[in-house]
Amino acid sequence: MLFVISDDLNYALGGLGHPESKTPNLDRFAKSGVSFTRAYCQFPFCGPSRASIMTGQYPLVNGVMRNGGKVVPNRVTLPRHFANHGYWTARVSKIYHMGIPIDIVQGTSGPDHAASWHEAHNITALETMTPGKLADYTHPDAAEHYPAERIKWAAAHRAGIAYKMHPSIRGDYAVLEVADKDTGLLADTMAVDKALALLKGRQGKAKPFFLAVGLVRPHFPFVATEGSLEPYEAQRMAYPDFPQDDHADMPSGSKGRMMDLKKTAVREVRRGYYGAVTYMDEQFGRLMAGLDHLKLRSNTIVVFVSDHGYLLGEHQMWKKGVLWNEAIHVPLIISAPGRKQGGRSNHIVELVDLYPTLVELAGLPPEPKAQGQSLVPLLNNPGAQLARKDAWITVARGHGLRSGKWAFMWYPASKRTQREGFMLYDMEKDPQQFTNLANDPAHAATKARLFQRLKERVEKRR
Repeated sequence: MLFVISDDLNYALGGLGHPESKTPNLDRFAKSGVSFTRAYCQFPFCGPSRASIMTGQYPLVNGVMRNGGKVVPNRVTLPRHFANHGYWTARVSKIYHMGIPIDIVQGTSGPDHAASWHEAHNITALETMTPGKLADYTHPDAAEHYPAERIKWAAAHRAGIAYKMHPSIRGDYAVLEVADKDTGLLADTMAVDKALALLKGRQGKAKPFFLAVGLVRPHFPFVATEGSLEPYEAQRMAYPDFPQDDHADMPSGSKGRMMDLKKTAVREVRRGYYGAVTYMDEQFGRLMAGLDHLKLRSNTIVVFVSDHGYLLGEHQMWKKGVLWNEAIHVPLIISAPGRKQGGRSNHIVELVDLYPTLVELAGLPPEPKAQGQSLVPLLNNPGAQLARKDAWITVARGHGLRSGKWAFMWYPASKRTQREGFMLYDMEKDPQQFTNLANDPAHAATKARLFQRLKERVEKRR
């Protein structure tokens, strides 16, 4: 089992129809398995989403509702279930939550789940201190301090000395470009190097393996190489236009972090994001080529997924933690020996479904506390129908439901909001989610039906 998870990657694979993103290696990989075109995370933040995948439980069940939250030590997680049935398990880089870039800079584990692994390997990389060319749209003067300030910070950190440096160390809008010859300094290159070494070490071993590999791009800072940025020209990047009154029908709690940048800067940020996506794709390609070279491919189930999506100026917002489609819709590809190749399933699925799916694919007994439903029937026949046909997504202040052509959101009343809010979108006619139909009498029956279903899922926590 090779489980690969990207970080903050929205539904942005060229082979799945994205008009700008260049992902030739993932597009090639998709031909070896089934791509799920309607896969949704359970919570659009790294920590809760990854915990839901690894526990096979919804956030309200496993209790991880924020970044930094920990899975209980005795939980039989997905890799631990494999370990309990004779598998050697290991992770490389970010599988549970890590703070990016700080845990990569420090080489620390974040709130990992030690009982999941026989071996755990962190990556230590320079991130925004990597030699190269820097642009930062939060702190435009950051380039003046680069790289001298970051070198001072790194030296102080190694010596255990507190050093208050320029705020661009975090680099929320940072786009870092390095020469291709320097790719050995980048976190995902290091992660793939380590993963290939571990795979080589598994040759000839009696125990099967469960290897989880975390690729931290395109999580900000958008670190990329000159080569991976080359296909993108900022002035030609699409700008996510929106109506001037876009926010007028949005209830309290629905809005994410605002992206208050000029159009030219938004395009630059999007260029940096997709350049980081292409760099990540290159490293995934190296990993798959190594798996082939080691002659392990024919007997290995390979999964590629992202923890959640990402807004890049849509609705004048950016990042995650909200119920907008860009933040919850993710790529998911499963390639398994003897199953359908080059297939696409349009069935709505959830990332919590991965636990029972991979357990069944490996021929292991089910884990009784794992939720979700197995996607194996869709790996045999992508057009098959499963019992559950909707997806439940939770955020800090609300819940969402994707069902059929509808996107429905509910924000319960709180001390802060005083009243509950609703959002309803026809994703066939309005895929950009500009017209909230929740208060339209013509859609009252649809709203009532979806609200009842969502409340049922929230109350039953499944």
